[in-house]
Amino acid sequence: MQTADDGHLHLHRFYGNFKRNAHRRCSTKGNCSMRVENTGLHEVKIIEYERKTDNRGFSCPTYRKNDLAEAGIAFDYTEEIEYFSEKAGTLYGIHFQNAPRAQAKLLYCTQGRGIDYAIDLRNGSPTFLRWVGVELSADNRKQIYIPQGFGHAFLSLQDHTKNVMRIDEPFDPRYSRQIAYNDPDIAIPYPIDAPILASHDIHAPLLADSDVNL
Repeated sequence: MQTADDGHLHLHRFYGNFKRNAHRRCSTKGNCSMRVENTGLHEVKIIEYERKTDNRGFSCPTYRKNDLAEAGIAFDYTEEIEYFSEKAGTLYGIHFQNAPRAQAKLLYCTQGRGIDYAIDLRNGSPTFLRWVGVELSADNRKQIYIPQGFGHAFLSLQDHTKNVMRIDEPFDPRYSRQIAYNDPDIAIPYPIDAPILASHDIHAPLLADSDVNL
């Protein structure tokens, strides 16, 4: 783990502006084919599924609704979106949907590696504006669960990175919002100085000018 001001983000696999709670648990039935790991933001979870290998290759689940429910994560997705980042240093975010179409997200990487960030945007929350970042890669096969009320950003760390995002509420342009990736009130110290950004992220408003209602 590292704090947000250590200055070596690219050398570690877990980031945030808090102390990490590293508790792990299996499902309540003792099935350890899925592990859930807490983060410093109580609602944000890291999920790992057991990978089984044999002479043919390997198999690994990517979603088990019942096991997630047993672990206290009620998530049923309506859309699955694949993102391809041609270049390292490509940044998506900070993105969210306003109420009443707020989204929970489940993300993992299928090629390359990157950092997924979750930012608490719930006004009145004791962890308001705190964030976590988890390195996801095709090798570690970790997933991050980001509940409703949180913003999300993703930074690719390798060329040709692919990641998958599952969402419980469909994309709705009426409620879709962005906040500037470098907002000073959130202050994420990304491990690059000049990310590759889409036009809507370049021109995203600061949090203070946003109509976020989460």
